[in-house]
Amino acid sequence: MREFEGRPSRRSLLRITAGLGAGVALGGALTACGDAGGSGPSTDGAGSATPGPKRGGRLRAAFIGGSNETDNVLMAANTPIDYVRARVVYDELCVVGPEGRVQMQLAESVEPSADGKEWTIRVRDGVTFHDGRELTAADVLFSLRTYAEDQANQGPLLVDADLAAGRRVDKLTCTIPMRRAHGFFDLVLTQGFFVIPDGTTDFTKAPGSGPFVLKEHRVGQGAVLERNPNYWSDKGPYLDELELVSIADGEARLNALKAGQVEYAASISLVAGQTERANKAVQLLTPPKWEWPNFGAMLKRNQDPFTDARVVQALKYAVDREQMVERVTLGFGEVGNDLFGKHLPHYAEDLPQRAYDPDRAKALLRKAGVDRLSLSLRTSDYEYGLTEGAVVLAEQVKRTGIDISVDKVPAADFFADPKVFIGAHFQSANRKPRPLPLDVLFFYGSDALLPFTGVGGDPVDGLVDAVRSALTEEQRAAAVGDMQHYLYDKGGDLVWAKAPVLAAATPQVRGVQSLGYPTFPSFRDAYLA
Repeated sequence: MREFEGRPSRRSLLRITAGLGAGVALGGALTACGDAGGSGPSTDGAGSATPGPKRGGRLRAAFIGGSNETDNVLMAANTPIDYVRARVVYDELCVVGPEGRVQMQLAESVEPSADGKEWTIRVRDGVTFHDGRELTAADVLFSLRTYAEDQANQGPLLVDADLAAGRRVDKLTCTIPMRRAHGFFDLVLTQGFFVIPDGTTDFTKAPGSGPFVLKEHRVGQGAVLERNPNYWSDKGPYLDELELVSIADGEARLNALKAGQVEYAASISLVAGQTERANKAVQLLTPPKWEWPNFGAMLKRNQDPFTDARVVQALKYAVDREQMVERVTLGFGEVGNDLFGKHLPHYAEDLPQRAYDPDRAKALLRKAGVDRLSLSLRTSDYEYGLTEGAVVLAEQVKRTGIDISVDKVPAADFFADPKVFIGAHFQSANRKPRPLPLDVLFFYGSDALLPFTGVGGDPVDGLVDAVRSALTEEQRAAAVGDMQHYLYDKGGDLVWAKAPVLAAATPQVRGVQSLGYPTFPSFRDAYLA
């Protein structure tokens, strides 16, 4: 057995960064503009009750595909359509629930020892894979070890788990020791670790235990899935069939919806959303606010001129966030405050909103001994908001004595070299949120998986360790709060706005849930009204 330990390889870092661009990120129901959009009873515009979930029917949904689509469940995060398919064919131990909190799925419980150095996982009784095999704790241990050993997208998140020393306690229970105290391994398990049978060798044909069974799949085209009649939940699925259609272009996905070829179109642009707002034949779906991506830029704090905190703060005061919301998010978004995690537990609400203050920005530059600051901002049209925000930023900062040249990189090259992407000096960002403890481990400290801003060393490493080892909500709130206060003053994240990932659907579509991933939601509880 190859034990996974240490920092991730260049190959896995490339996958992580590609996943970040695609939206891997790691709850709640997608909400319709003017409609509840959830899986329970709702009301129409006149306040009349609408029916609850209906069984039956076929829902066709269009998602982003691409040349790197795959049948391999371990690589499902390569493209949104693969991930959507995986989320209904397979189950996870836990998923991200409302407000970014852990919600059990296959697991009945996931609990730490008193010191956080061992975690115990107990799975539901009576769950079967699609081939009839019963799901047990041995399958859980095998699945997690496989994700780590094969350096799958999510593998580096398991770096603190001593999976080789994991053991079965009984048929449904296993324990996993930690290499150091860890207070939120249950949150880690929400990041797309699908459970497959012990001993699986062909990961393109691994049976799942999910709500739908794969009937047909053509890489690059789509998949047809049938309701699993033996699914363990007494709630869903409601649909008889789910068809996933691969359409790379956002405008083409929306046109397919309007032409009646699909009932759901994922990831439409804010421009398209603005155009369709008044169209009663199109239901616009938005995720909960905590899941909205963060628009901004990343500044490398361990490289000049950003080693001087006054230069970093000058840039932050030079941004007109209200104008960013209006011009870049087209009014769909809300202002950012140079921190991630707004609307999530433990976000530092006590920190003041940073205002647009070009005079203060100029004063800070003078104190730093900078008369004129010239910067190159790496950006791309890989996804909406990167280049658009960079262009507006370059306009805004001119009056503060800052010159920004926009270095637009072809979309195909933006994530091509992880050394370049992770090591960029000054770079546009459209970062997808995840629960704050996970964000801390991903991006900050000397052992960060993706040290975009180069924030590490003393005292940051101590702050990261405090977040990792916090076992109670009170300890976690204090540790995350301390980290956010430090980042607000000395971090390299420039966050000027948050805006939703929009989807479109016919008015009959209900119950599609983002569960942490609005770019590739779950259709387990979806139905046609």
